[in-house]
Amino acid sequence: MEYVLLCTLWIFWCFIHSFLISTKTTVWFKSRLGDTCAYYRIFYNLFSLVTVLPLLYWQWTIPGSVVIRLSPLLLVFKYAALIFSVIVVAGSFFTFDVLEFAGIRHIMDRHQETQKPPVISKHGFYSIVRHPMYLGGFVFLLASMTYAPLAQFLGYLILAVYMIIGTLLEDKRLARELGDVYREYQKEVPMFFPKILRKRD
Repeated sequence: MEYVLLCTLWIFWCFIHSFLISTKTTVWFKSRLGDTCAYYRIFYNLFSLVTVLPLLYWQWTIPGSVVIRLSPLLLVFKYAALIFSVIVVAGSFFTFDVLEFAGIRHIMDRHQETQKPPVISKHGFYSIVRHPMYLGGFVFLLASMTYAPLAQFLGYLILAVYMIIGTLLEDKRLARELGDVYREYQKEVPMFFPKILRKRD
């Protein structure tokens, strides 16, 4: 019963996480909150953090047997994947506006009448894939599923699937909001998996 409830709460968290950042939801809040909606991004980030921590803590406290065990040789690949994922996520922060991601930029620019034209970052990892943070998170979760008790394994599995779904939803949302600028970026850079072999002109 614990596992069913845990999985249900994780799926619900993923749904709320995507629902609150969807275009329809943010437009609805903006139409009712006006300039106050500039605080929405900070609220969204804090809400996501505060609600995910109890779930992570709870799944860590549920005892259970390890689902996937690795040989010593494969453990090397696990830790290499974990290091890779941390580098990708951390490196992604250096190629975009961290203040905007955190929601602080929205507050600073809330009184500006004219909006800045959309700019797509094409540097660093964003020149390889369009969603490196999702990619890093996905790899981290896959690696973490090994040597994890059943409760943690299920939580990581649901989040890994959500990373794929979230990438698709985020890509569609950005295309709608940013228009042709982002559509050109879609043509140039793959969404999630890097191109190993590039076609020669």
